[in-house]
Amino acid sequence: MSSQIAQVEGCEFSTEELQLFHRYYKYDWTAHGLESASVNQRIDHFVSAVDLPVDTARLRSWLRTMGIIDESEKSDEAKLYDRFEQYDFAAAPGFNQMLAHVYDTSDVTKYAIDERMDRAKAQYYNDHVEPLEYEKYREFKIVNAPKPVCPYQDLWDSKGTDKEAADTLKFANVKTIDIAEFLGSQTDQVLTVDVVNRMLDAVKLAYDQKYFAVALVNSQCSRPEPMFLPALDKSPENSTELLKAAMRLRIELQNLNKTKPVIIFANGMVDASALGLLLCSIDIVTSEMFCVSCSPTQATYPFISLYDWACLSDRQSKVAKGTAEYILCNPHLVLRSAEWNALDLGIGFVSHRKFATSMEKILMAASCPPPHTRDALRKACAVESMYPGPSKINVWANEIQKFFAPLAEGKITLLDLTSQLQKVEQPWAGKYLAFANTQKSMDIANARVFGMQAARSLQYSQALAMELSASIMWSQGVTDPDVLFSSPPLLTTLLDIESIKASNTHKEVSGECPFARMYRKNPERFKNVDLKSIADHRSLNL
Repeated sequence: MSSQIAQVEGCEFSTEELQLFHRYYKYDWTAHGLESASVNQRIDHFVSAVDLPVDTARLRSWLRTMGIIDESEKSDEAKLYDRFEQYDFAAAPGFNQMLAHVYDTSDVTKYAIDERMDRAKAQYYNDHVEPLEYEKYREFKIVNAPKPVCPYQDLWDSKGTDKEAADTLKFANVKTIDIAEFLGSQTDQVLTVDVVNRMLDAVKLAYDQKYFAVALVNSQCSRPEPMFLPALDKSPENSTELLKAAMRLRIELQNLNKTKPVIIFANGMVDASALGLLLCSIDIVTSEMFCVSCSPTQATYPFISLYDWACLSDRQSKVAKGTAEYILCNPHLVLRSAEWNALDLGIGFVSHRKFATSMEKILMAASCPPPHTRDALRKACAVESMYPGPSKINVWANEIQKFFAPLAEGKITLLDLTSQLQKVEQPWAGKYLAFANTQKSMDIANARVFGMQAARSLQYSQALAMELSASIMWSQGVTDPDVLFSSPPLLTTLLDIESIKASNTHKEVSGECPFARMYRKNPERFKNVDLKSIADHRSLNL
C-alpha cells in the first residue's frame, strides 16, 4: 500500500480507509472479467477478494464523494445528460456548420469558448436527437459537480497521462498523419528514404476537399522520453537521396499548409536534422516533453532550415537580431517549449499529462468549415494552452544584442566573436566557447553563419536550393563556406523533377509600387538603373 495516502484535517475518511479504497480504485477489473460489471457486483467481488474487512457503507460513501455512482442509482435526468455528453458530435451530420459561430468571437477564453460550444451542442442535440434544455443541463451540472472533500483526491487519478493517445480517427474532417505508423517497429527510430517517401504519399492524399485540416502527430509519444521526429538516417550511402526526399516532403507540407491548416502536435523530442519538417507550419502545439538541440557539436546535417533561422528576427519584431546566430552556434542550448513559444514558432503549450485530451478538443474545432478552420483551431488551442515558463533565450537578450547582432549584420566574423568572448570574464562566455573546441564544430558554426548571411539575400526557393546543395556537399566532405554557399543550381534541377511550387515567404506589400515589387523580388533587373534619380523624382517603397 502506498505510504503517501494518509488522512489529513478536513478529510472524513481514515488513513486505513483511504488506503483500502485506493486498492478498490486501482483494482484490475478486466483481469477478473468485471470491466462491464455494476458497482454492486464489483463491491461484492472486492469484499471477497481482499484480506481486510471492508465497510461497504463507507466504501459507497467514498464512491459518491469521488463521483463514482452506480448507473441504477441515477435519475432519468442524469441518464439524459450522460447520453448527451457521450454523443459523438465530431461525426454528427451538419454540426460542423454551427462551429463558425462558436469561434466567431474576440473573447478567446476557456469559459467563453466552452460555453458557446456547449450551447451549440445542446441546440444540435435538442433539434436532432432528443429534447434537452441547455439552462436545465447547466443548472444540473452546477448542483451535481463533484465536491473536493478529500485533499488527496488527486492521488486517485492515474499518474502519467490521462489518455495514452488521442483518438484522431473520429474526426472525419481531419487528415491525420501519424509518424509512428511510418516508422513501424524499427529498433533505431530514424527517417529513411522509404519512410519519408511514404509520408509524402500520405501528405498528397490530404489535398482531398473532404479534409478541412491536417494533423501531424506521433501516437508513440505517450511513452517515457518520447521522440516526435527522429533523425534523418546518417548512412552516407543514402544521404543525397534522403536529403532530396526530405526536401520534397517539406515543400509538399508547406504547399498543403497554404491550402488548409497543418497543425502539429509535437509532444516529444525533435532531432535537428528533421527540423525542416516541423517548421513547415507555425501552428505547432508543444508539451514539456518537446525539445530540440541545434548544437554545432552534434550536427550530421547542419544546414537544415537556414532560411527560417536567417529570417527569424525579420519575421518576428520581438526577436532580437543575432538570436539565430546565438542559437545555432551554442553548444549547450536545448530549445524547449518556453523558448520555442518565445520565438513565436508555436501557437500553444499543453501539459504532457493532458496532451491527448487537449488534442481532441482542439481537433474538434477542425469541423468548422473553411475559410474559418484555421482561426477556429488557433482559438481552440488558445483555450487549452498554458504558460510554458520563462525562456532561457530572453535572459541573454543583452548579450545577444551586444555580441551576436554584429555577427548577424556581417560587421564581425565568427573568429572576431571568439576573440571577444575570450575577453569576457564571465562563466557563460567560457561555456559558450566550447563550440570552438573542435575543428568540426567550428567549421559547422562558421558555415552556418556564412549560410544565413547568404540566405538573407535570396528568395525562399533560392534559399532552399542553396540549403539542399550545401547539405549534399557537406555530406560529401566539403567544408569551405565559399564553396558550400556559392550560386546553387535551380531547386528543380537538384530534385530531378520538372516543377516544384515552392512556397515563397515574401508577402505582398499593400499599396506597393509595381517597380518596387520587381526590385524587391529581383534586384538584378535594376542594376543599370539610376534608382537615386527615380527616388528623388517620386518616393518609392524600395
